[in-house]
Amino acid sequence: MHSLTSSNPLRAYSKLPASLKVHLPDFGMAIGLILLINAAWLLVDPILRIYMGDSMVFLQSTVMRGSAAERSYLYGLALFYLHKPFASAQAILAFNLLCAMLTSLALFGWLRVFLRLPLWICLAATALFCSEPAQVFMARMVMAETFGLAALIGTFGCLAFYLRTANLLWFLLAVLTGLAAAALRTNFLPLVLGMSLVAALLCLFERPRRRARFGRFAAALALLVATHIGYTQWYGRAVGQPAGYVAHTGMMAIGLVAPLIKPEHFEGTGVSGEILKNVRLPLDDHWQRGNHIWSSKGLWAELSKASPNAEMVARTVTRRAMLSDPVGLLKINVATLGGYFNKRKSYLRMQDDIGVIAPDPYAIQVIRTWFNWDVSNLSRTESPARTYFKHAAIWFKFCLFALLPLALASMMIGWRRPERTQYLLLGFTSLGLLACHLLFVHIVSYRYLHPLPWFVLAHMAIIASWLLGRLPTKDPQPQDRPASSSHAGHA
Repeated sequence: MHSLTSSNPLRAYSKLPASLKVHLPDFGMAIGLILLINAAWLLVDPILRIYMGDSMVFLQSTVMRGSAAERSYLYGLALFYLHKPFASAQAILAFNLLCAMLTSLALFGWLRVFLRLPLWICLAATALFCSEPAQVFMARMVMAETFGLAALIGTFGCLAFYLRTANLLWFLLAVLTGLAAAALRTNFLPLVLGMSLVAALLCLFERPRRRARFGRFAAALALLVATHIGYTQWYGRAVGQPAGYVAHTGMMAIGLVAPLIKPEHFEGTGVSGEILKNVRLPLDDHWQRGNHIWSSKGLWAELSKASPNAEMVARTVTRRAMLSDPVGLLKINVATLGGYFNKRKSYLRMQDDIGVIAPDPYAIQVIRTWFNWDVSNLSRTESPARTYFKHAAIWFKFCLFALLPLALASMMIGWRRPERTQYLLLGFTSLGLLACHLLFVHIVSYRYLHPLPWFVLAHMAIIASWLLGRLPTKDPQPQDRPASSSHAGHA
């Protein structure tokens, strides 16, 4: 283990190239497979799609280098730098596909290098992920999902390297990629925070009993806290709002806790609790939560009329509502999960997710002007990727409800193995992903399940290797051991 004051902070990396060289032919096969599958799908379905009105916001930010405060500015910024030289919608498709391919390669690399699973199982898991319905379809949407998943898996990969090397540079990279993931998909925020804490704790308890590990743990926490505080302060100033991860945090929170908001929660905000009587949508219907954000009949619309600082009022009210009845929030979110088994709700949500809502004439004209891209018939145009996604509801439900037992099984399988921290990182990340979906997703949505297959297939690869008796039982070779195992005396 390397001390925090080592004169060569990159020393922990010294063993990585030797171990990676062994797998270079394997990576060559994986890259070829990934390129082949994606090229085949691109030939079959090259259609880029939009989801109204999120995609319109992203396209607007692409041209104007700005974004609505409730959407990801980072995706819009990435598209801005793509649009500037290319001015083509196809550049967006290429960028999404690149993110999708990198995410697929990360699955192969982690299974093969960190867990040392059999090559054919790693290749099979990678091929299945490349061909998975959400992965194929979401790469063809002007949405932040594909980029966001790449950032999330980047966070996971950096934490995997941190657990292997105990090098804080990897932890810092994980924190930064985690912030990117949260900037792309806000509901990833508690997940990336939890992943970082879990990795820091695993490194603390799994390392040899040396005093330096406590210093490393403290330094990791300091990096995590300082980086997130610095980011929220910068972002708040940039958008002219109080420090936060999303400028309209309060507005978005209304869509989560609307049924829990009571008149007394408005006390001291400058807005009377009587405002709830003016809301024309039922507050106690949890299926209406999203409409309380976007509908002119919803709570946010009334709050915007009642206060010049509606955002801060919403932050106060929603925080009080969550603290006053956390069990109630859990109950309504569990009830929302039942919508996946309601035929009508499930069907309507799938129709929305595949983009059947047509853009209005103004949006059609603007997109044609900005990108020379005709989207007038896009909502009515079927294609293989959309059909594939539309008929994959059973697969998505399996991922949602099977991830918990799969994660527990993988952690049990890996408990007594040399790579235990890697198994635990995967397991706890999977559990955190489920917890975030349960606590912070207010609607039935199949596109929200897009991150789950990566983890499901990773667990299935582990379980298949175990069932076939192909899990490695010996310690890694010297060039593959964590840095601390051969340098414990330097701690």
